[in-house]
Amino acid sequence: MFSKLRSSKSIIYHFILFFSFSLSVNYFVDLKFINYLAYVFFHLTLIYLVFYYFHFILFFISFIYGIFFDIFLIDNISPHLISFLFFIFLFYFTRKYLFNFSSTQISFIIIIIAFIMFIAEAIIANILFNYSINIENLGWLFVTTIVIFFPFLILFSRIDKF
Repeated sequence: MFSKLRSSKSIIYHFILFFSFSLSVNYFVDLKFINYLAYVFFHLTLIYLVFYYFHFILFFISFIYGIFFDIFLIDNISPHLISFLFFIFLFYFTRKYLFNFSSTQISFIIIIIAFIMFIAEAIIANILFNYSINIENLGWLFVTTIVIFFPFLILFSRIDKF
């Protein structure tokens, strides 16, 4: 049952998820870019893990990370939890269509899903908890995503060849 979770590549990705989660919930006042970098890296890693190493245990893992992100960053439970689980359910029901795409198209889909997840989390937090949508933070998240996306793909392609 846990054979995909126990594979060495999958363990590396889960370690990256945990490390980037830990960095993104610890707020560095002087080094805000590290928080953005870790937050974006977590989202990209989660999306990559779902696309290439999908297993039903990811529902539980996303549930746990979604709750902890919400508790540590927002002090309420919903935005991350809803967006993570919605993305995994959406992937589960559309995966047979996504397998027809090339790796380049999948790369663009990953970056677009990351953008959509950032916006969805901000909108859900605004609707449910009346948090204002900070365009500057979203802009930093988008810029950080664009800057680290190709090094992210290179790193993960090397891990996949491992």
